Amino acid sequence: MAQVLRRAQSPARGAVLVAVLGLSLLYIVGLDQGWLLSVAQGSAAFDQNLIHEFVHDARHTAAFPCH
Repeated sequence: MAQVLRRAQSPARGAVLVAVLGLSLLYIVGLDQGWLLSVAQGSAAFDQNLIHEFVHDARHTAAFPCH
């Protein structure tokens, strides 16, 4: 019976994992303006905006305005 319960919970965990990864990707592509790398780079991350520049075309494809 314990195996049945574990199998029933597994799809829910997978769905939560997919949702978290999807929301993280959505944040990175659409909303990050230097905040993510500012943890490591400090205030220079806001000026360089590396993630924004790296995913710039993806932002336009996903209809995120950026300029």
